[in-house]
Amino acid sequence: MSHPHVDFLFDYASPWSYLADATLARHFRPGQVTYVPVYLRGFESFSQGVPYTPAKMAYLLKDLVRSAAHAEVPVKMPPVFPINGLYALRAALAAQRDGGFAELHAALFHAAWRDGRDVSSKDAVAGLARELGLPAVAEALDDPAIKEALKTNTEKGVARGAFGVPSFFVGEDLYWGHDRMHLAAAAARG
Repeated sequence: MSHPHVDFLFDYASPWSYLADATLARHFRPGQVTYVPVYLRGFESFSQGVPYTPAKMAYLLKDLVRSAAHAEVPVKMPPVFPINGLYALRAALAAQRDGGFAELHAALFHAAWRDGRDVSSKDAVAGLARELGLPAVAEALDDPAIKEALKTNTEKGVARGAFGVPSFFVGEDLYWGHDRMHLAAAAARG
C-alpha cells in the first residue's frame, strides 16, 4: 500500500521545528518526508521579528522545555536568540543540491537547540559545514541559485497556506506544529 508524501517545512530558528525533526521517525516511514527549508522571517507574522508579547514568549520558552522533556529530546537555549536561520537554511539547500544534507541538517539543529552553538552567522554556518567535510556547502552560502531556492520555497509554502513552522503538508492538507504530527502521520497512513 502506498502512503501519501509529506512535505516538512522547517526553519532552524524554530525550536518547534527542532522538536518535530527530532521525532519525525516516530511518526513517518523512512523516505516518506521531503525536507523543505523555509525562511520563517519570510512569513508575514514574523517579518518584523518575533511576534509575541513578553508573557507569551516566557510561556513558550517554558513550554518548550516541558515539551522537549516529554518527548525525551534534549534542548538548550541558543547563545543568540532569536536565531536568524538564513545561512543555516541556505546551507541546507546547498547540501540538498551538493550532498551531505542528512548529516548537516542534524548538525545544524543540534548546534542550535542542543549544543548551545551559534548558527545565526554566515561564518558559524560555514565553519560547521567545513567541520563536517562539506566545503562546497560552506562556499555556497551566497550562491544566487541557493538564495532564489530559499525564496521560492518560502513563497510556495505561504501560497499553500503555511503561516509558521513546523508545517506538514499531506497532499494539500496543512498540519501546523510539532504537536499535530500525529494527525499528519494518520493522514499519511490513509
